Amino acid sequence: MIHVALLGRTPWALVNTYYASLMRGSRPRKVYVVTEKRYAGSVPKVVEAIKAISAAYGLTPEVETLLINDDDFIMADRVLGELFSSFNGEEVVLNMTSGRKALVAAAIIQSRVANVKEILYMALLDVAFPNRPYMMLPKHMQRIKNFLGGKNGE
Repeated sequence: MIHVALLGRTPWALVNTYYASLMRGSRPRKVYVVTEKRYAGSVPKVVEAIKAISAAYGLTPEVETLLINDDDFIMADRVLGELFSSFNGEEVVLNMTSGRKALVAAAIIQSRVANVKEILYMALLDVAFPNRPYMMLPKHMQRIKNFLGGKNGE
């Protein structure tokens, strides 16, 4: 399985949705973090968090980062198209919680060529709880949605 995570302004949103995905049974062999250059400074900590959370589940996925030029819709469309086309039928989870609109739109459109199992978005219902690890947030304040339905896809 492959996990594609879109990184925008809120690194915790990406990390917490990844954590929730693992808790729901996802077992990625590879994780792609896709972001715009303006958010590249967050990438090392996000990669470190993904590896730490994965290790707690006995996983050691390879983590790769793809940088898109800021506000470059054409590049986002091309890079994500190439990425999703390369998966050869392997199951994919798309984590769009932290992603900016250009990346989210390109990812959803380009994901049509892949075997996407879940398109995840996790809403934080009270902004009084920002920037905290998943397990430190009240469960009733988090709502995860799989836009493809299926397991826990409410």
